[in-house]
Formats: sequence, structure tokens, C-alpha cells
Amino acid sequence: MGSQENIKIVQDLVQATRDRDEGRYGALFAEDAVIRVAGVPRALGGVSLGREQILQNFRELGPPTQTQIRSIFADDAHACAVLKLSGPFTGTQYFRGSDKPFSTYQCLVFNIEGGHIRQQTVYMNFLDVYVQAGLVPLDSLTARG
Repeated sequence: MGSQENIKIVQDLVQATRDRDEGRYGALFAEDAVIRVAGVPRALGGVSLGREQILQNFRELGPPTQTQIRSIFADDAHACAVLKLSGPFTGTQYFRGSDKPFSTYQCLVFNIEGGHIRQQTVYMNFLDVYVQAGLVPLDSLTARG
């Protein structure tokens, strides 16, 4: 696959996520795909192994956030997308949510083979989201002298 095809795969993934289209979302991943969330341990959902676990996590997502692709580039085996996310933080099965809005950026790095995502790594500053959503008080992060 070429770079343009890999860009299209990532664009389709973002759109399937927006549309909550589980069938289209799942079809973009290889059967043995892996999603890793940088800095999040496996016990807190930081690693999803295989299409079925990836789809299970997709099913448990709350209402979709607003997602804008800010930048995307690729070669014949990789793609990278920078997304702007905003909306209320509804939480996950591991972390409670909040109705307060947030806005942050996320970088997704993909390994793509044969038209399917083999690996996806998510880089995101979750602390930024938790502070904006009111789940972590900002004053708790400042040094005390």
C-alpha cells in the first residue's frame, strides 16, 4: 500500500469512530492488531490485543467527542495523525467522567500492512484532560515551598 492509501485508512478510522460504526471500525484492523496507549498500564486499559478486544473497548466508549484531523502523513507502512479532541470527558471503564468540557491534542501512530492496521500507539496528555474536566485540581499539581 502507498502513502495515500494509508492516509485514507486513518481518515476512515476517524470517521468510523465519529459515526460509531463498529463494523467499519473493526474491518480496518488486522485480526491480531494491537493498540497501545503510551503511559497507561495494561491493567488500566493501556493495551488492547486483537480485533475482538479492540472492538470490545470501542463498544464501551461513551458518546463521541468532537474530533478534527489537524495533520496526517504516511509512507508505505506507517501513518501519523494529529487530532484535536474536545467535548465532555465521559470517562472510561477505568476512570470516572465529568460533564465539564475539555480540549486537547492526540497523536496516533500506525503500522499498516496489507490495508489493515497492525499496530496503533496513542500519545495523549491525559492529565490535561483530567484537569480541564475538574477531576484533578490544578493546585494539587503545583510545588509547595
